Amino acid sequence: MKPIALLGAVALLIAAVLGLPALNPHPALADDLVCGFGPPRSSWVETSVTVAERGHDTPVMTSTTRVGVPRDWPGAAALLGDGSAADCLLPGSGTDGGTDGGTPSVTMSADGAEVVVQSTQETRLDLYGVQGVGESAGLWSSRESGGTRVVTLLPGLGAMPSRLTGARWRTVVVKTPESRARTVTPLPSEVLPGGTYVWRDGAAPPRVEVALPLSPRAAFQRWSELRGQDVLMVATCLGFTLPYLLLAGLLVLLHRRSADRDERVLIRITLGALGMIAASEAMLVVGGLTGTLFLAALIGVLDTLAILVVGAPLCLALWGLWRTGLRRGVPLLAGAVLAVAGSLAILAARALHAAPWDPLWVASAVATALLLTGAAWAIAIRAARVRGRTPRAVRVLLCWSVPGLALLTLAYVAHAAVVGLRTTGSLPDEATSPYFLLRGLAYLMWPLVVLLLLLLLRLHGRRTDSVGPSTVWLLVFLFVVGTIRWLNTYAGMPFPLAGLVGLAALPLLLRLTRRAEVADPGVSRRRLAVIVDEYRDLEAREKGLRRRWAAGEVDDEEHTKEIGPVVDRIRRLRVEIGLDPDREDGLSPLDVALSRGPGASWWANARLAARYASFVGAPAAVFLIWATWSTDSRGHDGWLDRLGDPNGFYGLAGDLIGGLLIWPVAGFALGALWRRLPGRRGYLKGVVPVLAYAAATGAHAVVNNVIGQAPVRGSLVRVLLLFLVLTVVAVLMDARTLQTRPGGLASRLTPVAVVYRLGTAGSGIALIVAQAAAVLGLWSQLRNGIDITSQVDTSAQAPISADAQVLLGRVDR
Repeated sequence: MKPIALLGAVALLIAAVLGLPALNPHPALADDLVCGFGPPRSSWVETSVTVAERGHDTPVMTSTTRVGVPRDWPGAAALLGDGSAADCLLPGSGTDGGTDGGTPSVTMSADGAEVVVQSTQETRLDLYGVQGVGESAGLWSSRESGGTRVVTLLPGLGAMPSRLTGARWRTVVVKTPESRARTVTPLPSEVLPGGTYVWRDGAAPPRVEVALPLSPRAAFQRWSELRGQDVLMVATCLGFTLPYLLLAGLLVLLHRRSADRDERVLIRITLGALGMIAASEAMLVVGGLTGTLFLAALIGVLDTLAILVVGAPLCLALWGLWRTGLRRGVPLLAGAVLAVAGSLAILAARALHAAPWDPLWVASAVATALLLTGAAWAIAIRAARVRGRTPRAVRVLLCWSVPGLALLTLAYVAHAAVVGLRTTGSLPDEATSPYFLLRGLAYLMWPLVVLLLLLLLRLHGRRTDSVGPSTVWLLVFLFVVGTIRWLNTYAGMPFPLAGLVGLAALPLLLRLTRRAEVADPGVSRRRLAVIVDEYRDLEAREKGLRRRWAAGEVDDEEHTKEIGPVVDRIRRLRVEIGLDPDREDGLSPLDVALSRGPGASWWANARLAARYASFVGAPAAVFLIWATWSTDSRGHDGWLDRLGDPNGFYGLAGDLIGGLLIWPVAGFALGALWRRLPGRRGYLKGVVPVLAYAAATGAHAVVNNVIGQAPVRGSLVRVLLLFLVLTVVAVLMDARTLQTRPGGLASRLTPVAVVYRLGTAGSGIALIVAQAAAVLGLWSQLRNGIDITSQVDTSAQAPISADAQVLLGRVDR
């Protein structure tokens, strides 16, 4: 993209960000209207409130209120017309800042004598607010004090609309399905299972007050935010950086042991990229623990450091490219220096002259987003050119990914600005502060780590044909970074449980199932495939001759004469590929071929498996992205709903990147470890990586459910999809191994079908049964609706299923 066109796009984006709020102004609050109608001669009220938890740490209060008034009431016409009189009967109408409520619905009763108005409002109950200050939803409010949450009907004067004076309160219901009420006043008319309390037929509104104890997890979350902020800050930093720190430790160890200059350079580049990604969290911890965070943010030190953190790797990478002889290296380096200086100048001008609504406030964040894109591009190119020209695969990847990253970062800024202006009327920190922008985008930079690990493994693949211990550990980190999301939250504390379990499970499974690597046969893949085909025919002839001799159809002399050339040919073929001619090693040419894989080295196997997985996993990627972006069976968490959340764009982008990368990364790991994985047939080799993935995601789901957070839905679906994709990839790898001549897919799969003995009681039965079980498991998981939780932990709201809420109602006086 040309610089002029890029600047034009940036200017257009800033204009759109600043102009959208003007095109969509806030509607006038209905509460400001004066009701010109007197109270109805008779009316009735039915109201209920439910206090339940959604997401990881967000209790929600949902209020539903129905009011019935006579048809001849003067305000009934306004209700049935444009609904403007609804606020005369129902407070708020969902226009409060912390309340999520839709437009009240107005209907007629069955006999046409009454007009019924219904409103549902939802409010998040903040665990971190000031004690005694509550939230409201409709006719209900909640406040927290001393470890107890108190839910109250009509909490104070003016809470009830004047037009409901004298109304009959037919039903008042409080539902607390997840906690046992500590006190309930007044005595309810009825107590139902599931923590449901009912008051009926009251001439006046009952002064309902229900006290609910905070769960130990909720109390811990409140403590960690209000009194343990330093602990939470350190935990957040460690939760994000711990896996990267472990990877950095491995890289430092490899740097000390390596005698390869190119490998040492690439390791230093990777360490620099890890430092850039983790710098924002490190700055937050240092500022918080030293007590200088507020001052640093106030005078712009954090923003300045954020620009330098992004600009320094950009300039260093371009300087390294210039030293390697890249054309236009000097202009690129000069342009990068000017871009960093310009970003700092924009920051200084904003601090000295700009008003809060000046475009310079957004321009600094936009400049930082473009600098981050440039830094990622420069680091990738510098790492790829460690040994000469940039590989074609890397060039093709960067041609698509770098513009995509630029659009993603700019869209991140635009989304933050639009959501902030719409919800609070001001620009959020992510749209104005380079530091907070860098801190948010750092969680989306893990594909850069994947690319650097692939380039480092490429050096190992050029140096050796076998997978050594250091290569295995690099593959383990690649598998975990590329397939398992790092950060999860438990009781408000971030912890990378899934990533750490994956880092432990995969090496352990490889050690438990380790098998000796079959020696190099010393022939090409095609020659080995021809030997396998001929050897299988010779063995069949040998068995037939022995069967005829055992049945007495031929005498000894004729049998010896016929079987001698067959046995001699078998011995010569075995000697050609390095096997024991007497067949005492228990291996056949087929075992050698399928154990070695179609590639001449582990790197060739890895590249081929990644290519197969990219195509085979494309339908699974589309399904996962659609499932995590779409509305679930309960009507929540659609992509439009998530875009309305401040962290929604980050979650959607993370789902997109993760859904696309998981398949080629898992396929690459399968191909690279092909010769070390158990099983003499390819379809068995995918079991180990699938089990490691299942252990990691399963540990997160189990701990999440044990401590009472929202259940993780769809973990089994992801595991089964990965199993299906890797099994198909393994079959294609075997087909490529046994291919003797060019041809289509059918000609490639025919030798595999013969080898697997499909249709007979052979190893093919295990393959068919396993695939059928996986498909059946997918069908059983999906038949009741597409409920797949996003792996991006932004505490996205998702309701807990009713089956998990089994508390029985009881009144404790």
